[in-house]
Amino acid sequence: MKRPSLKPLARVRRISFDAFSFDAVPDPALRRYLGSGWNWLALVGAVTMVAVTWPNLAMSHPMPAYLLPFFAVAASVPIALIFAGPAAVRAGWATVVITGSVASFVPHPGIDFPMPIPMFLVLFAMTVAALITQPLSRLPLVAAITAGALVIGVVPGARLGWIFALVLATIGVAFVRYRLSSQRQIEEQAIETETAQAREAVLAERTRIARELHDVVAHRMSMVVVMSQTAKYRLAAGDEPETVGAATEAEFTAIADAARQSLDEVRALLGVLRPADAPSTRPVQGIADLPELIGQVRAAGVGVEYADRVADWGEPGAAGTAVYRIVQESLTNAARHAPGSSVVVRMVDAGDEAVVSIVNGPPADPGHVRQPGGGHGLVGMTERASAVGGTVTAQPTATGGFAVTATVPLRRR
Repeated sequence: MKRPSLKPLARVRRISFDAFSFDAVPDPALRRYLGSGWNWLALVGAVTMVAVTWPNLAMSHPMPAYLLPFFAVAASVPIALIFAGPAAVRAGWATVVITGSVASFVPHPGIDFPMPIPMFLVLFAMTVAALITQPLSRLPLVAAITAGALVIGVVPGARLGWIFALVLATIGVAFVRYRLSSQRQIEEQAIETETAQAREAVLAERTRIARELHDVVAHRMSMVVVMSQTAKYRLAAGDEPETVGAATEAEFTAIADAARQSLDEVRALLGVLRPADAPSTRPVQGIADLPELIGQVRAAGVGVEYADRVADWGEPGAAGTAVYRIVQESLTNAARHAPGSSVVVRMVDAGDEAVVSIVNGPPADPGHVRQPGGGHGLVGMTERASAVGGTVTAQPTATGGFAVTATVPLRRR
């Protein structure tokens, strides 16, 4: 025999209040209230409670007939607010406290319990909701006011027991809520810490990219500028002067201008990539690559005197990389800001450290206007030296040139 399909029943179970639209309701708060299934459940409970409270009041607490619906509704409607948020719960709890306390003063012949039983049950439910939803600092006030209502609405022999239970419930709810709040704060702090670490990793990667751009691209482009500016003189010195005409000179000038514009764009990119407080990183070149670097700069028309008087560099590692980048940056700056000047690069052994000095003279053209820079080079040199335990000083010389002096530790076996 074939078993009946349960798919229709499953479709029925999937029906929720999402299938109904309350967009026509003008008030946003009411629209949110009607859009929650829990609020509809509470609303059904409130209507049921009105139907129970009204006849109960007529029997237990005789009062004018026109007051019965008022007390029944005022004592039952708070149930409809139990899932509507802290403010609604606070209003509902206050309403039932006042209504139940007032009803307790109504004569109730033959009934030992001053507060109507339905109102007492609603007071119990709303007090629990208030203890759960109200701020922790207000829980003592909630407990104190509820205890006052119990003093009015409960028989003398049972007051102490109910108040004691209320105090225990308040302490228990406060403890559980405090623990949950503490765990939530710890989780939020952990998430913030992870986010900060991820942000630092991104900044470190951006810094690495920015430094490599500055150390490699900017250096190469600066050499293009220098070669373009000096090519007409080098060509004229080797050939007949008339072979370097106005068109050729204009072409080299255009190349130099394009290279300068590219340098400006690279510096703008560095300003986006490189944060002010970024950590240091480690590129790849070292001491062994310095002769090749010097040769490239000389080929660009810059006169460089190079002397390495450090007999044993040991295992330079990061210190060698720092020396390479400091020398590279200093040569680039000299070529850009003092064209035509000679540069002296010396490295001497000072015991446990090496002293590297790069000194250039003033520009060959006294009217040369210094090109503005982004400032990343000097900052990068300082960071690289600091990362390996060294120092860097940079200052103008008395003759109008510029001197960079770096000390890096030597790690010998």
